[in-house]
Amino acid sequence: MSTKKATDTTSTTVPNTLSSVNQVILVGRLTADPELRTTSAGPVARLRVATNDTTPAEFHDIVLWGDDAEHIVRTFGKGSPVRVTGRLRTRDWTGRDGGARRTTEIVAESVDAYVRHA
Repeated sequence: MSTKKATDTTSTTVPNTLSSVNQVILVGRLTADPELRTTSAGPVARLRVATNDTTPAEFHDIVLWGDDAEHIVRTFGKGSPVRVTGRLRTRDWTGRDGGARRTTEIVAESVDAYVRHA
């Protein structure tokens, strides 16, 4: 009869560097037509997406830059089902009233039409 020693695969040491991921994937509907602005950095579109996997629904602010921004404004409108892939970004600024403001938004890498497959 042979016996094998069990190998412990858990680590008791913490690595020197931790890997991190900042990635968001949303599937929802646009709550309004996308808005396009032109900045010194190029065109930027702002969208708002509602997801309703929870009650009440969650609303997400999306920012999309460049040629993709112009394409989204031409292609999608209020109620369009979309899939957004991007990363979270938090910004601080001073409001017109002098108060400190903070917002968290999704900087989109892609926004595509979402078609559910049966």
